[in-house]
Amino acid sequence: MIALALVLRPKLLIADEPTTSLDVIVEAQILAILADLRKNFGTALLLITHNLGIVAEACDRVAVMYAGKIVEEGAARDVFVDPAHPYTRELLRSTISLDTLALHSIPGAPPNLIDPPPGCRFHPRCADAMVVCASRRPVELELEHTTARRVSCWLHGPEEEIPEGGTSELEREEIAVAEEA
Repeated sequence: MIALALVLRPKLLIADEPTTSLDVIVEAQILAILADLRKNFGTALLLITHNLGIVAEACDRVAVMYAGKIVEEGAARDVFVDPAHPYTRELLRSTISLDTLALHSIPGAPPNLIDPPPGCRFHPRCADAMVVCASRRPVELELEHTTARRVSCWLHGPEEEIPEGGTSELEREEIAVAEEA
C-alpha cells in the first residue's frame, strides 16, 4: 500500500494509523520506510496515531486533539517534556513504560460530539477546570516562552478575556454532572 501511495512521488503522505494491529517487528519496518521517504525524497509526512511512542520517535511536530479540536501543538520534544494542556499531560501520564507500576486513566468519559459540552470540551474531565472553562471556549495562544508552540487552554489566558470570577476552581459537583451526560 505504501508503494502504491509513492508511485507519483507526492510531496505529502498522510498515514492514518499505519502500524495499528502490527507486531513490533513489522511496525519498526513500516516506521523505517516512512523515515526513509522523509529523508530521501523530501516527502512530508502527516502521521495520525494514538501511539505516543511512535510520535516521540518519528515526528518533529505534534498536534494533540481532543474531541475534534487541536488543544496543543508544537515541537514533539517540547510537548512531551513540558505539556501545556491538561489533556496532553493526562495523555502522557497514561502511557505505559517499563517503569510503570500502576495504570493511569483520565477520569470521566469522552464527550458526546453531537452535543459537546459548552466551553472547553475537556472541562468535565479536567483536574484544573475553572469556572470560565465551563462557559467559554478557550482562545488559541502562542506560548511566549517557546517557539511555534500553541495551546488552547484558559490556564494560559489571555487574562483580559477571562470574566471576573472565571479563574475560580470549577466545583467538582459540576464536573460530576457533566460526566454523566
